[in-house]
Amino acid sequence: MLVRLGVLTNPVADHNHRFPFTHGRLQHHLESEADAVVTADKSCLDEAVRQLLLEREVTVLAINGGDGTIHGVVNCLSAAFGEDYLAGRRAPPTLLLLNGGTYNMASRAMSTNGDPVATVRRFQHRFRGGHLASVPSHGVGLLEVRGGAALPMLGMFFGSQVVANALDLCDRMGSGYLGLVRLLGQGAAGYVLRTAFFRENAWRLRADDPRGTVDGVPYRDVVAMVAATVDMKLARGLVWALTAPTDGAGFHVKLVRGRRPGDVVHLLPHLLWELSHPMIVSFPEARAVTTSGAFTLDGELYEHRGPLEIGLSPLRFEVVSGDAL
Repeated sequence: MLVRLGVLTNPVADHNHRFPFTHGRLQHHLESEADAVVTADKSCLDEAVRQLLLEREVTVLAINGGDGTIHGVVNCLSAAFGEDYLAGRRAPPTLLLLNGGTYNMASRAMSTNGDPVATVRRFQHRFRGGHLASVPSHGVGLLEVRGGAALPMLGMFFGSQVVANALDLCDRMGSGYLGLVRLLGQGAAGYVLRTAFFRENAWRLRADDPRGTVDGVPYRDVVAMVAATVDMKLARGLVWALTAPTDGAGFHVKLVRGRRPGDVVHLLPHLLWELSHPMIVSFPEARAVTTSGAFTLDGELYEHRGPLEIGLSPLRFEVVSGDAL
């Protein structure tokens, strides 16, 4: 199978919104301008994916958007072709994750977090027209979240209710790293000084149901839970919150335990830099997790009531390794 690169662009993702000519510049490095499509919103994803895979017959799909765009494409691929992929009737495309969004955790994990045009140019210079087997890639597992009418859903990064609450507040404070810096600064100062900001938002740091299980073992006083199948890095790698398993047999889970809202703030340095603490329980090779409530998956926020089950999907994708570009 030969390399044929196609590009799917989300024009409202943060980087693409700030640099609106990115998509046009990407087109110049493809076999045909028709090998690049723009998706105005999520409702366009299915048509765009089918056009690139079925009509244009691309074998490497570059996703020019943020973590939410990658999340949407992966779930679209699963819904449209997942059974064929698992049965071996169709080969899934190799994915190239571009740095088109806000946090870009997925592209950072794959070391393809540079300028999207430069990444595509280097890829095409080295692999254009070659055999797909020659493209260095990582096999990436996916979390499968079950527990409601809108589920199951696939993703690489999961956060329970308190994590979703914090991400929502971060977006309200400016989105992206500006919002994150403001949240961490005001949160830490508010915890120490008991400011109005902390008092008004302390409820966000309480889980409605502080229970959970990991591989069948129950835990209480669970403030928050995070899980991932790839390394979770932020802020140009300065924040390295979680390291993924190396063999892909499970996924990494962390439980944050405590009884007061301030416990989460107190533990922030340990959470952001993967430092050990008695109140943080780490499971590097978890297979099954339960929790409940609203959640975030790949940075997307989902309202949910009731129990959730998180496991490892049988579906995997090969993702281009940026170390070789």
